[in-house]
Amino acid sequence: MLRILAGSLATVAALGIGLTSPATATTTASAPPAAAAPVAAAPVPVTGLTCDGDTYKCTADLRFGDGRWKARWDASVFHQAGSAERSAAAVAAPVPVTGLTCDGDTYKCTADLKFGDGRWKARWDASVFHQAPGSMERSAAALAAPVPVTGLTCDGDTGTCTADLKFGDGRWKARWGATIFHQG
Repeated sequence: MLRILAGSLATVAALGIGLTSPATATTTASAPPAAAAPVAAAPVPVTGLTCDGDTYKCTADLRFGDGRWKARWDASVFHQAGSAERSAAAVAAPVPVTGLTCDGDTYKCTADLKFGDGRWKARWDASVFHQAPGSMERSAAALAAPVPVTGLTCDGDTGTCTADLKFGDGRWKARWGATIFHQG
């Protein structure tokens, strides 16, 4: 658990995730071959996250094996407000994610995309849950949604990605299905 938490926090620092705000996951998992990397390394930290408005997919870079492992899921990519103009320079895809939040009221995660005027988003469905049994009380201060993501891991064995949420007692999570694959 400590290894996962440390890896998640390192990911947050590396990505700058948790500053702000991510699409419908219906993909299936592709488990890595047993010989490709140690199976005991799951879930693994995410070292990078991009979303592509042309393919409507988000892709996470995974700290696993030779560093070319990825997780990918379907995402709804949209513009928050303003004009729909796209310059030739702004069409580059995929684009980096600058922030990530998840909302336990709508069961969606939203990524802020570094694209165009900065108001482009990617959103997907996520299962939002509490990590351990305990009080289900929600204070007025804790009802603010969406909430920042403080860590992100993906698991090739289960075909899921899990976000740690800055909410309540800190044990709230959001999880969604992702296709886990090796780029190469």
